[in-house]
Parts: sequence; C-alpha cells; structure tokens
Amino acid sequence: MNIIHWNISKVSHPMYALRKYEDELFCHIKELKQDWNIERIWRKDKKILGSTVFSWLFYKSNDADVVHATSQTVAPAAYFKLKKSNKFIVTVHDLAPLVYPSEITDVSMRIQWMLTPKALRKADRIIAISEFTKEELMGLIEISEEKISVIHQGVDHEKYKPLDKIKCKEKFGLNQEDKHILVVSSNVKHKRMDLAKNIFDHIRSIKGNIKMIKAGYGEVLKGEGIISVGWVKEEEMPLLFNAADVYLHTSEYEGFGLPVLEAMACGVPVVANNKASIPEIVGDCGSFAGLDENNIIQTSEKILSLIDNGIDREAMEQSKKFSWKKTAEETIEVYEDVYKGE
Repeated sequence: MNIIHWNISKVSHPMYALRKYEDELFCHIKELKQDWNIERIWRKDKKILGSTVFSWLFYKSNDADVVHATSQTVAPAAYFKLKKSNKFIVTVHDLAPLVYPSEITDVSMRIQWMLTPKALRKADRIIAISEFTKEELMGLIEISEEKISVIHQGVDHEKYKPLDKIKCKEKFGLNQEDKHILVVSSNVKHKRMDLAKNIFDHIRSIKGNIKMIKAGYGEVLKGEGIISVGWVKEEEMPLLFNAADVYLHTSEYEGFGLPVLEAMACGVPVVANNKASIPEIVGDCGSFAGLDENNIIQTSEKILSLIDNGIDREAMEQSKKFSWKKTAEETIEVYEDVYKGE
C-alpha cells in the first residue's frame, strides 16, 4: 500500500505534542509495515510559504492509496491536491477554535477554521484522538458516528518512567528542600493558567516551601514562587516530570492531554480538571477537581494531600494502556478498512 502523510509540522519545529504524534505515527507504521511505501510531506520552513494556508498548495497526493492529513487544519488541502483515486483520512486533535472563537488571533487561523469543517466532511474516515473529540465532531460539525474512529495517542515508556528525583531536581537547579508542582501548558485562555496561579497562591499561603514549575511553548507565568523554565527539550521532559512532586492540569478543554499521560507514566500524582478528554485518559487513578474559582480551596487540599506521596503506581499502570505502537497498529487497521472500502 502507498501512504502519504500530510504533516502540519515543519522540519525546523522543536518537539511539541502534535509533532510528536506525527513523528511517532510515521516511524511506527514504517517499522510495522516494511512492505508498504510510506512518505511524509512537511510544511515548508519559510515564514509565508510555510504558513498553514499557503502550505495547502504544496501538499501532493501522487499515486497514494491513502492520503492521511495528520492534523485537521491540513484537511483543506484536499480541495486542491486530492485525486479521485485517493482515499482521504484526517486526524482531528481538537476543535478548540470553534468552541473558543476569541482565541482565533489572526487572518490565517480564521481562514483555516472557515474551511476546515467542510473539508472534514470530504474525508473517507476521521481519526479522533479521544472519545471526547469524537463527540465534538458529531455535535459541532455533524460528522456521522460511523465515519469516526477513535485512536488515542501514546507514550514512550522507555523514556517516560520514574527516574531519580534528586538528580532530576538538580538538573533544573531546584532546591531539594522544596516541593514542586508542575504545569505543562500554553497560556491560551482555555488552559486556565489564571486558575493554576490562584490555586498555587492559595497553597503558598499555607505552605511556603512549595514552588510551581511552568513549562510549555516557551511561555512564562509570572508570580512569587513560580519558576518558568521556558522551552524544554524533548530529551529533558522526562527529567522535568520526575523533578515534580505533583502534576497540575487546569485546562478545561483538551482533545487528549498528552502531558497528563506522560506525567502518569513517570509516576507523578496528577490533579486534573474533570472535563473534556481528561477523565478518559486518567481513568480511576487521578484526583479530579471541578476546577473553577469556587473550588480553589478543595483543589489546594488535594494537591497538599498528594505532594509527599512519592511514586503513583496506579498512574503508571493506567499509562500502560497507551503506547505509540498501539496508536500505529490501530491506524493501520483504519488504512486497511478504508482502502478496502469498508
């Protein structure tokens, strides 16, 4: 079978969740199906020609049996580049811009989300990365249920695992006497960094030797006791998770929530918002909170109750349900079903 991946990532991009999905999927499929011809097309590195909208012009379908757009905003390229002989699959990670239109910050993004819903309806199959995203597709874009396959993201258990906490804290210059709450997130509104800060401020008023580490997309969070570490290289992320004593996830909207899974794989106790896809990933092993301004005290108490607990074995066990190999195997099944016309 001939497969082409249309990737949203650029070769020059540092590692982030979507690129990790694209890299892991491509490499595992190539390893599992060595008799298949599989190639990937990246976005161009140039600023203008590499913008998402202009990139649609540079994807190609050739004689591929299956074209897989590995992010929803690549889907409009189907208007220009798809042939009748190609089967078309799209992975949808989330529909946040449709839920939070105020987060659409530029013309390019506005064009993307004007054309993406209609392009998704052209797909032969859509891969949703969670049951939550599947429900969003059915409710917001009216995609029929039988057209959607749910395939979760994964985690590399060889990298993300418990490591020596003392050495990991040393790596980031952290005081061994302090306890650390880790947040890995961008600062967009629905990630609720305002709430994370308010929770932390309340915790600090109770116990002063607790610090918060903020990582994610190189964006900082300002405040007393908050350590913003900027952009952390992928090879150092397992060390960062292991330097933490609790992982806090305040986001109220997630297509999947990969950092939560990676924290679990490292055995870090998780306190997360009981919304969107997060309960689906965490299962019964995490501490949930209805995270809003009315529950700051309750959430703070949960964090304080976990911060001295050490490795969370139940979280590690739950994380084993997810792997990139499993993601690839289930994606291969979708390719074969679509190619056969099932």
